[in-house]
Amino acid sequence: MDPAVSLAVCALLFLLWIRVKGLEFVLIHQRWVFVCLFLLPLSLIFDIYYYVRAWVVFKLSSAPRLHEQRVRDIQKQVREWKEQGSKTFMCTGRPGWLTVSLRVGKYKKTHKNIMINMMDILEVDTKKQIVRVEPLVTMGQVTALLNSIGWTLPVLPELDDLTVGGLIMGTGIETSSHKYGLFQHICTAYELVLADGSFVRCTPSENSDLFYAVPWSCGTLGFLVAAEIRIIPAKKFVKLRFEPVRGLEAICDKFKLESQRQENHFVEGLLYSLDEAVIMTGVMTDELEPSKVGQGVSCCRPQPGRRKAWLG
Repeated sequence: MDPAVSLAVCALLFLLWIRVKGLEFVLIHQRWVFVCLFLLPLSLIFDIYYYVRAWVVFKLSSAPRLHEQRVRDIQKQVREWKEQGSKTFMCTGRPGWLTVSLRVGKYKKTHKNIMINMMDILEVDTKKQIVRVEPLVTMGQVTALLNSIGWTLPVLPELDDLTVGGLIMGTGIETSSHKYGLFQHICTAYELVLADGSFVRCTPSENSDLFYAVPWSCGTLGFLVAAEIRIIPAKKFVKLRFEPVRGLEAICDKFKLESQRQENHFVEGLLYSLDEAVIMTGVMTDELEPSKVGQGVSCCRPQPGRRKAWLG
């Protein structure tokens, strides 16, 4: 049988099944069908499109010019809201399906939606060690670009879909560094459109009161339109060291000691109980130790007679 005919027959049978069982039944009890046949392919196409788009925009250096126009468009929307009497609150017009959340804010149906289509990396300045980005730039975008030129963010949240704006405005507490602090602490400047439609740039020395109030403000002070973030040189490998520790006081002392050592780029503790933990430290390096690459970690929980395990 021709593949096209087979596909058409399968699609017809699937539609008949939905008609008999009902769409709600299929989505709840047979969700794997919907996920495998629709969500996964669409997600792949979506990711490829935005990856290629981001690469082309950055290579053509068109982002800064487009950025200025986008800022003016946001200012226009805010001023129109003000001219209409400011009768409702404002919020971003970003749809719920684009956010990393199961929650769909009902307030978007009643508030004035300000469309903020700003998802590009504007500039990478390796001399000043700064990357300037728009608020909807994701961690995946930043990582892909910076790693390709040998740089990285000092504090890098683990989910690729998290946006710079979301991390600054309210969710950046999930990732921190003993050397650099929270995500907001590696930001050196913010650019915002305020409630009167004016544009303002704030740094630790310019409009400093606004600069220190922006993090965790959840968009109540203005619409973030750009941010400047510190970057650091990235190395090829990370050498990890695992040390089992027993006793709550010893665990706290060890974690504090390793956090105070500036040579450690990464410090993390995995607590199994009040008396058992493994303290992990990591150092970035360009030197490869072939005998240690890909080794499994043999000690996960503290075991008698075992103190250290290494992973190159």
